[in-house]
Amino acid sequence: MKVGFFTWLSVLIVVVGGLFFVGWMLPVTTTTHALNQPPSAAGRALCPARGREEPGAMEPQHTKKVELLPPVDGKEATKQIFKGGMTMTIITTESAPPNHLVREMGDRSGPFAGSWSYEIKPNDNGCDVVLTEVSSIRNPFYRVMVKIFGPDQLHIDEHLEDLAKKFGETATVR
Repeated sequence: MKVGFFTWLSVLIVVVGGLFFVGWMLPVTTTTHALNQPPSAAGRALCPARGREEPGAMEPQHTKKVELLPPVDGKEATKQIFKGGMTMTIITTESAPPNHLVREMGDRSGPFAGSWSYEIKPNDNGCDVVLTEVSSIRNPFYRVMVKIFGPDQLHIDEHLEDLAKKFGETATVR
């Protein structure tokens, strides 16, 4: 039996359509890490622009440099330069130290956009840092490829590991 062009085309359309559908359905990522530090120490460590001027700033392993930019719409902005050469403008859209911090990517016209929201909650031994990533990868096919091949959770885990190392602790990401 000979399979025709339109049969192959139909299969291709169904597969690509399925990948796009799965991409649109991917969930928000939330990760929690327990620190043996008070919420105020964790909050100071998560402020890279101000924190560089204060003792105790965190130096993420994948970040080469963080520069303070002029405020964007009255909100703190930084330019983050990554070791691979990529640069990104990050805007602090919400800040209620030491318990709440939200940072968003400043360039909304790129292939992806998103925010990281930090909730720092006291616990019996220090605090829990809850990091929630809300991301938007405009191309659903690319979104599925990121989910399958990474680094979907990689940077979030690395970030929380860096935070733990800053205090001489081992990350207990959950």
